[in-house]
Amino acid sequence: MQNRKAAAALVLPALLLAGCSLADVKTAVIPAENTATIETAPTPAPQSLTVYASASLAPAVQAYAAAQGVTLTLTEDAAAADLLLTDHAPGGSLLDVTSDTLLAAAAARADITENATALPLGRSLYGYWANEQVLTALLGADGAAALQSASWEEWSDFVETLSDWLAKPKAATVTLNGKDYALPETKPDGVTATGVFAAPADRVSGYSAAILAADGTYTADALEGPLNGVYYAVALEWDHMADSDQNAVFRRAKLTDLLADYGADACQGLTLIPFKCNLDESDLTTEEYNLDGLLNYPVLADVGCIAINADTSPEGLKAAKSAALWLYSNGEGEDTLTETLGVITPWNTASDATTLGAMQVEQAGTGILPGTAFDTAAAEALTANELALQGTEKRTRAERTAFVQAAMSAMGVPEK
Repeated sequence: MQNRKAAAALVLPALLLAGCSLADVKTAVIPAENTATIETAPTPAPQSLTVYASASLAPAVQAYAAAQGVTLTLTEDAAAADLLLTDHAPGGSLLDVTSDTLLAAAAARADITENATALPLGRSLYGYWANEQVLTALLGADGAAALQSASWEEWSDFVETLSDWLAKPKAATVTLNGKDYALPETKPDGVTATGVFAAPADRVSGYSAAILAADGTYTADALEGPLNGVYYAVALEWDHMADSDQNAVFRRAKLTDLLADYGADACQGLTLIPFKCNLDESDLTTEEYNLDGLLNYPVLADVGCIAINADTSPEGLKAAKSAALWLYSNGEGEDTLTETLGVITPWNTASDATTLGAMQVEQAGTGILPGTAFDTAAAEALTANELALQGTEKRTRAERTAFVQAAMSAMGVPEK
C-alpha cells in the first residue's frame, strides 16, 4: 500500500549549524504537508501535445500521455514545443503561470504567488550513488556509512587506493571516518567494476556546497576557495574514470537521473555518498553551516521545472495546461512525480513505498543541503568547464585557476 510522508523543506536541521557535530542531533522536525488542492482543467484532455523534455523528466509527460490518451511528440526544438520540462530554468518566451486562473492555483500549491514563468517539479537527492552490496563486499557491513562520514583526505585516498585495487586486486587498507578498513586480496563475487567513477549524469548540483560555503555570496573573494574545492573533486573523478557506467563503482547524479536511465527495480539496491569537495575551514564565509555538514550531507537538488511556450497556438496552450495541471492536481499525476520520477514534490510529499524511496524520505528528514538553482545557460557553461578537464595528463595551478575563473564567469560573478 502506498504511504506518503511529508518531507523536509529547504531548511537544514540544527546539526548543520556551525559548532554542531553530525552526531549531536538525531532527528529533525518535518513540516506539515500542504494539503491544498486545485481544480483540474474543465476541458477534455487534448488529443496531441508537443514537448521539449530532458531525458530524466520525459517519463512524467509520457505517463500523462498514456493515462489520458494523448498523442505525444517529443521535440529537440524548445521553441517548437507547447510544453517544456527542463532540468534548469529555460529561456525564451514563456507564459507567466500566475496569469491563468488554474495555473495560478497550481503555482500557489508550490508557494508561488508572484509572477513566475515555471512550475517546479520537485527535488531529489544528489551525490555519488553506488550499489550497497558492492560497498559491503569491498569494505564490510558498515563500509557505506564510513564513506558517508569520511573526510576529504580519507575519501581521496580511498579513491586512489580503490583505483589501483580494481586494476590489480591485492590486500590494502584504507582509513574512513577514523577507522581502518581492509580491501580483500581478490575481487569478491559480484564486484565487476574496473574503474571508480562513471561520467556524471548531473554535474551542476555539485556546486551547491561551494555556494553554501560562500554564504550564497556571488563574489570572487567568497567563492574562490570553495570553487578550488570543487576543482579537486572533479579532477579526482577524471583521474579515476571508468570506461563505462556499467564498469564503475560510483556515479554522480540525482536520483531522478538514475531512475530514468536504469529503471526503478535496478536502482533499489543503491546507496548515496555525498559529493565531497576539498574544503577547509578557511573556505567558509558563513556562520550557518559547518565543515562536517558541507562534506558529509547530500544535496536535495531541484530536478527541474514545467514551463509553457507563450507563443504556442491556442490548441497547444490548452494541451500544455492540461498536462501541467494533471501533474499538480491528479492522483495519477502525483504518483508520477513521487514514484516514477522519485521526487519530493513542491508540496513536500514523497513515496516511501520502496526501499529507495524510504531512504530518500528519511535522509531528507534528517540532514540535507539545499540545492542551488541555475538557468540553462549557466548550467551548460559549468558542465563545459568540467568537461574541459578531461584527458589532462598533469594537474597544475594554472589549470585550477582557469577552472575557477570559468566557473565564476558562468555564475555571473564579477571579476576582481
